[in-house]
Amino acid sequence: MPCWYYDKDEFQKTPSQADGIDQETEARYRKEGARFIIDAGNKLGLRYDTCATGVVYFHRFYMYHSFREFHRYVMGACCLFLAGKVEETPKKCKDIIKTARSMLPDQHFMVFGEDPKEEVITMERILLQTIKFDLQVDHPYSFLLRFAKGIKGEQNYFSCLILSHDYVQHV
Repeated sequence: MPCWYYDKDEFQKTPSQADGIDQETEARYRKEGARFIIDAGNKLGLRYDTCATGVVYFHRFYMYHSFREFHRYVMGACCLFLAGKVEETPKKCKDIIKTARSMLPDQHFMVFGEDPKEEVITMERILLQTIKFDLQVDHPYSFLLRFAKGIKGEQNYFSCLILSHDYVQHV
């Protein structure tokens, strides 16, 4: 399985940066894509772990491909579609596209092309190949919840747990 840990140097030499996108713009695209996945997932009533898995797929994908080559909103929809299947909370592709349509301005939705469903399904194949079919994502908050069950009742520990969980969700 591929190693999904990166050092600082690898973040300085991403495909997007090699393609002429500066680091600040790439960071903005990553943030916009992640926010799109989370907001679309919330509108679709998906659990947080499904959205988080989609965000992880999104970031992994762009460590191998450029934002110039693959648009962030199409890939975001694709990552959410795949994450729904993996986390056993599937949504129909047409529902994800309908949600994307309601969230995005026309100029952003145009990148989905003439047949948005076909575009997302085609991107899903590229995503799967890129992440080498490694669909397993370990989320840190699952460990926090197990820890909380073990401490039963310690108010200070629960306060720390809530802060930690909130931090993980918003980073």
